[in-house]
Amino acid sequence: MKKLFSLLFVSMLALSAWADFTVTFIPGETVGSNSSANKADQMTKDGITVSCTTAAFNAAQYRFAAGSTATFTSTVGNIKKVEFTCVGTYNDAYGPNQFYGEGYTTQSGSKVGKWQGDAATFQLNTASQVRCTQIVFTIAEETVEELVAPVFHPDGGEFTGSLAVTLTCATENAQIFWFYGTEEDQGMHNFYNGPIYVTETTTLTAYSVKGEEISDYVTVTFTKVELTVDAPEFTPASCYFRDRLDVTLTCATPGATIYYSLDNELWSVYVDAIPVTEDITIWAKAVVGDVESETAIATYTKLPDTTVDVTFDATVDKGNGDVNRHSYTIVKEPVTMYVGDGTVYEDHYRMYNSDSTALNFTSTGQPIIRIEFKGLSGYTASNLSLAEGNEGTWTTGGNDGVWEGMSQFVAFKINRQVRFTEIIVTLAGEDVPAFVRGDVDRDGNVTISDVTSLIDYILNGNVSVVNLNAADCDESGIVDINDITVLIDYLLNGEWNN
Repeated sequence: MKKLFSLLFVSMLALSAWADFTVTFIPGETVGSNSSANKADQMTKDGITVSCTTAAFNAAQYRFAAGSTATFTSTVGNIKKVEFTCVGTYNDAYGPNQFYGEGYTTQSGSKVGKWQGDAATFQLNTASQVRCTQIVFTIAEETVEELVAPVFHPDGGEFTGSLAVTLTCATENAQIFWFYGTEEDQGMHNFYNGPIYVTETTTLTAYSVKGEEISDYVTVTFTKVELTVDAPEFTPASCYFRDRLDVTLTCATPGATIYYSLDNELWSVYVDAIPVTEDITIWAKAVVGDVESETAIATYTKLPDTTVDVTFDATVDKGNGDVNRHSYTIVKEPVTMYVGDGTVYEDHYRMYNSDSTALNFTSTGQPIIRIEFKGLSGYTASNLSLAEGNEGTWTTGGNDGVWEGMSQFVAFKINRQVRFTEIIVTLAGEDVPAFVRGDVDRDGNVTISDVTSLIDYILNGNVSVVNLNAADCDESGIVDINDITVLIDYLLNGEWNN
C-alpha cells in the first residue's frame, strides 16, 4: 500500500530530474579475465561495457597496453562523460596523457583524463600503457513524460566493504524518495539527493513522485559478504631443477595484488616471472584492500652438476627375468629395478599393465635425480605415469620419457604395455646428501606432512612414500614410534634433541 504524503511538503522541494547517473569501475570489484596485458579483455557493469584489444582488467590496476584500442559502450543511455583516474600524473609513466582520441582531454600535472560527448559508444587509443585505479561513467538516461519507478544502481546483490547506491528516474522533473525496509515494513521516508552508503546487509525501497502521482515501489536487497582472498599459486610448484626456472604467481581472487618474499621479511609486489638459478624458498601472499590471504610457500632445489649414471641395458642386464611372464628384479648397485609383471626379451624389457603391475626404482646410495626411458614404437613411455604419492616431473616425447626430481624411491603406473631397450638412472654426486633427516615423504621439506607419512608407515607398512633413512629421526637404526615423538619435538622446537 503506497504511503500518501503532504502536497505542501512536496511543493517545498525543488523540482529535480534525476536522469543522469554514474557507473564506477574499480579494480578488484569489476574485473575482466586477464591478469597480464597480453591479449584482448572485457568487463561489464550496469549496462556499461569496457573492452580493449590488449589489456588486463583482472589486475591491481586496469591496464590498457601500448598501441591498443579501447571501446566504451552503454546500453542504458548515452555516455556524457568518462573520467579516468590513473596511477601516474600527466608527465609520469602510465599517466592519462597516454590515451588519445576525439573528445578526450587531460591537463599537465593531473592524474585524471576526461572524455566528454554524447554517444552510446566511443573509442580511445593508447600511445603507451595506461593504468587506471578508477573509471567513472556519467550516463544520460532517456527521459519520458509518464511517471515511472526509479532505478537502483546497482540493483541489489552481494558486496564487500561498503557500497555507494544511487537512484535515477527516467521521468523528467520527477522526485525520488526512499526508505529502509520493504513496503510492508517501512522506515522513515527520505528525499533522494545523493548516494546512499551501505555498509551492512540492507533492504531499500524507493518510489518516484510527480505532482500528486506516485509510482510503484521498487525494493532491492544488498547482502554483505566477508571478503576472502585465495592464496597465490606457484607455477611450477616446489620442485628440483637443472639450470634455471621462471616461477610465476597467480591468484584466483579477482583484483588481488600479489606480494612475494625471498626471506619472509622483505616483501615486493609481484609483476613478472621470478628467475630461479639457485636453491631458494619463496613466500607469497595476496591482498585485496585490508584483507590478506594465507601465505603460500614453494621451495626450489637445484640438481647437482656431479652425477653418476646407472644403465639398465636389456641386451646384457637381465636379472632374474626371462621370456616367461612373471615379476622380475634387476640389481645394478646401488639401484634396484623391480617389475611386477613382465618379461625380458633378447633386446628389450617388456612390462604389462595387469593389476599386479608395478615398476619402481630404489637407490641405496645417492638419490635418484633422473630416469630416462628408451622406448619402442607402439609401446612408448607415454603409456607410463607417475604412481600416486611420487614427486618430480614426468615428460614424454616420441618413444622416450624422462623423470626428474630427487628421491631414493620412484614408482610408475603402467597404463598400457611398454617396451624399453634401455633405462638410464642418474644419481646425484657425492656432494649431495642422500636424504634429509625428517623428510619422510621426500618432498624436500620437513613439515607436519612427514609426521603423517611416518604414522602411515608404522601403522600400515606403506614404504612406497617413505624414505626410511630420513624416517629414522632418533638415529637408532630402526624406524618405530619413538621417531614420531622426536620428529614432532623437532617441528615444535626447531632442533633435534638427540
